[in-house]
Formats: sequence, C-alpha cells, structure tokens
Amino acid sequence: MKVGINYPWIDYGWDFGDPPPRWVAPGDRAAWREAKRQRIDEGLRRLAATGFFAVRWFILADGTSYGVDGEVPRFDGDQWRFDPLPADHSFHRQLVDDFEFLLQTCAAHGLQLIPSLIDFHWCFPGEEIPGNPGIIKGGRGEILTDRAKREAFFDAVLEPLLAVSVAHHQTICAWELINEPEWAVRPPALLFWQQDEKRTIAKEEMLDFIATGLARINRCSLDDGLPAFHSTIGFAHFETLEDWGSAALGATFHQYHYYAQNGQPVAPHESTGCAPCFVGELATAVERPWPDLESQSITSRLASLEAKDYPAAFLWSANATDPATAWTAAEEAETIAWLSKRVERYQN
Repeated sequence: MKVGINYPWIDYGWDFGDPPPRWVAPGDRAAWREAKRQRIDEGLRRLAATGFFAVRWFILADGTSYGVDGEVPRFDGDQWRFDPLPADHSFHRQLVDDFEFLLQTCAAHGLQLIPSLIDFHWCFPGEEIPGNPGIIKGGRGEILTDRAKREAFFDAVLEPLLAVSVAHHQTICAWELINEPEWAVRPPALLFWQQDEKRTIAKEEMLDFIATGLARINRCSLDDGLPAFHSTIGFAHFETLEDWGSAALGATFHQYHYYAQNGQPVAPHESTGCAPCFVGELATAVERPWPDLESQSITSRLASLEAKDYPAAFLWSANATDPATAWTAAEEAETIAWLSKRVERYQN
C-alpha cells in the first residue's frame, strides 16, 4: 500500500491565484508569493523524505480568492448569486502559474499530486469577513446549480488546469473535482430533522455537476490515446460510493474518508463495490479511535488498511492543528519508521 498525506493548504482558499488585495497588497504580492513558494518547496521536500508518495491539496477550496471586491458573491432575495470570473481575467493566468509551480515542485521531490478543485464550503451561504469588505467565503453554489455558469467556470478554470496537468501527467496521481460533496447537499424533505441552511445544493444538481466535471477530466488523454490520469471525488463516507454511484458518475479512482464514523470499522477493499478505491483522509490521533484496533497508533491503522488490500491511503493532515488530526513530531517519526521498514522489506 502506498501512503500519502493531505497537505492540504497553507492559506485555505487563497493558495492559488492572486490573494485578496485586502490581505496582500498588490505591491507586496511578488514577495508574498516567493515566500510561499519557498515554504512549499521546503514542505514537500520534508514530506518526500518522510517516505510519502503523494500529497493531496485543495486548489480553490471555499473560493475566498476567486472573486473579490466588486466580483464577490451577492445575496439577492433569498439566495446567494455568483458569476464566474470573465475568461480573460488575470486571476486565471496566475492560478495556472501557481498550479504549475506546484506540479514542478512535486516532480522535483519525487512526489505525486491529487489536486482537489473545490471544497464543499464553496457551496455554503456566503460569509462576510468582519473588517474585510470585498472578501466573502463560500456563496458560490450557483456555479453548480446554473448550467451556463458551470460551463463557463469549467472552461476558464478547470480546462487550463487540466491542460497543464496533461503536460505533467506523471506527477498526477488522480484529479479530484470536489471534496466531501455530501456536506453541501440538502437532505430529502421528509428528513426534516436533518435540514441545515448551509446545505444549499439539491442532490440531483450535485450529481449533474460531478458527472459533467468528471467527464472533462476523463477526456484528458495522451498522444497514444490512453487516459492521462485517474479522476476521483473525495466522498466523506464509505456508503456514498454505492448510494451515489461513484462508477456511474465517472470516477476511475474511487475514494472515501474514514474517521471511524458511527463506530464502524474500515471495510475491506473488496467490499467497497468500487475498484480501485483508496482512503483519501484518515485521522491520525487517538482522539478518533478505530473500533477494531487495540492499538490506536498510526502504525496499526496503516497496517490495518494494508491488510484490507487498499492500494493507497492519505493521512490527515500535514498542516492540521486541532487535537484530533494534528500532525505531530512523534506521529511523523512513527510514520517514517513504518515506511522505512516496508522499504527494507521490499528491498530484501
């Protein structure tokens, strides 16, 4: 089993493209970007030395930097409205440049990448940042629900990123369209006790968005006609693979996240109904105990997944700070030791 790690951001929502001018003045962007790129280079160097084969990174996340000042989402009547940025907007050029830098840096350190285009927070109602006019997090769900806006967004944002990815296809482990879409989808009306005003997308709308986006990813091919890379969705739950029809939607590398939800143990790979399937997020800390393990160490958790025949698993996460998912020096050392033993075993 290959082991990767979620990076998954340095500045959530504004790692790629120009940052909000309220937070980084235009005259300071060059220095800010250079400092960030140095941090990325050093971070990826360390993760490669640990023995990870890949990193998973959120690209636009909640959309913080995608539409600022006069281009932010707006609340109109009873819902949030948002227009994709014009195709010739300077944000797109910087987005692609920053993304290509990440691909090049991953390649330089022998790492693969799973880019995740948007996070479920993208679809939540807009959140105005106090004291920061012109910056709104979320509020961009219309990109999913309005087909014309969705196609314009895919044309101006996804397609250029995919074109760069084809040029660096050996560095792409899989291309992810959205992280944990379940959290943005409204429950059926009959489940009135589960209703949440943050969940703004109908299931049918989400399925249409996913199928359309995955089709674009799957159309990427090499000169010999073979697919350039796998496509995936970062489902929050094991059950979604079957309930939503991961294969029918077009994913070619299936994925779910495991945090011992509802006290259920990790299912064997063969029982997922989708192959190949990997665990895109798994908690590392003992605060999230796995019910079928006596030891709650990273070693035990990785060994359990490997014994259940998963081809890959990604720890959460390199930059986490909360107790349940923090990536501590002790956890790093334990992971290095486990990965080193596996390398020695295969070499012998």
